[in-house]
Amino acid sequence: MVSSSSDSVSKPGLSVAIIGNGIAGAAAARQLSLTMPEQLDRITLYEIGRGPGGRASTRKTRAIPALGINHGAPYADITTSEGLELLSSLGDAITPYTGVRCVLDGNTGACQRRERLAGEALITGINGEMAAIAGALMLDDHNARLPRINSAYSTMIRGLSRSDGEEAPWILRDKNAEEVGRADWLVVAGSGVAHPRWSDTFGGEPPLVAVASQLADAQLNEALAVIAGQTAAPVLTVLMHCTGNEAEQWQRLGFNDGRVEHHSVLAKISIQPCGPESCSVVLHSTIDYARGNAGVYGASSSAARVGDASSDSAREEAIVDEMLTALGDIPGMPVIEKSRYGLGPLLHRWGNAFPEGQPLPGALSLCPTSRVAFCGDYTSTSARMGSCECALLSGTHAADAIRAQAMGDV
Repeated sequence: MVSSSSDSVSKPGLSVAIIGNGIAGAAAARQLSLTMPEQLDRITLYEIGRGPGGRASTRKTRAIPALGINHGAPYADITTSEGLELLSSLGDAITPYTGVRCVLDGNTGACQRRERLAGEALITGINGEMAAIAGALMLDDHNARLPRINSAYSTMIRGLSRSDGEEAPWILRDKNAEEVGRADWLVVAGSGVAHPRWSDTFGGEPPLVAVASQLADAQLNEALAVIAGQTAAPVLTVLMHCTGNEAEQWQRLGFNDGRVEHHSVLAKISIQPCGPESCSVVLHSTIDYARGNAGVYGASSSAARVGDASSDSAREEAIVDEMLTALGDIPGMPVIEKSRYGLGPLLHRWGNAFPEGQPLPGALSLCPTSRVAFCGDYTSTSARMGSCECALLSGTHAADAIRAQAMGDV
């Protein structure tokens, strides 16, 4: 094991476990691999989803090769020089977002174009897939996986433990209480395992909160208290894919990202081209509508599929119908029978993806006594809390803090 003393630089073999393979986790893994390759043994990212991305993931299926649905974030807005510099290092894996954005009046259907703000860059991944951003962060200039980085997908970390000894490793367990890994450092990329809402979704005490009660680390407890005070703005999404005449109806609307105003059910309509003759559509609910339908996650979501979160299938269908009916009430929107969609409509809930409240301060984002680092869009950076850019910067900062601690530079 590697200690935090100044002689640790001569001791190879540092291991890091990252819970979450979204943009923050991938950015942390990248920075660690690039800046301290000689001191690393391995970096393992544990992700409940089927692949990288987190909220910036892309839903795909073998049955429809052209399909790609960015159902959390269709693009990222980058506003800081640090964010732009980080993304520029990814080369062709990052492309400008060229979709038409508008503000849509939910009562009249009137559409007013939204222009890009001065100094703002709108980006997406290659082929328009947001998941490609997290994927590219883990690759080198030759599109090979960076050294020491491993990913464990469809893996839910449900248990954490660590003894009091200075050299004691973190032990990670899955939903079956089986050990899936050990590491010197734990990086929490996303607040799920640390936030009280865990109990409502999965039952039991949040894993990091449970083990913190045994570690007597005042700084870690303070960080967890800040995280517990944060809230999230839940969103229900309905995902659909269509071809032919149905796709033409959507594409004729002339926009790709429509922010809906003056509507009680819908907050956004995202139309995403999938080749010349098909498109995907994502309906985003308002926060109030999602809060009024708590406890419904979507049968195909990772929370239900991997985490065993219970969800009422009958209520899921009713919510899909309500959101489609709400769509039809907006003048000019397509009214298409559900059976005409090649995929979907499918329901998905983002319950922990849009944080609100006080961001976790940088001074609390690294807890050296317990060897825990926090990163994600719920932490404090120069970018907007809740943004993809915030996640990107925070992952890089967490890696830099771990490196400084491990190399005795603090």
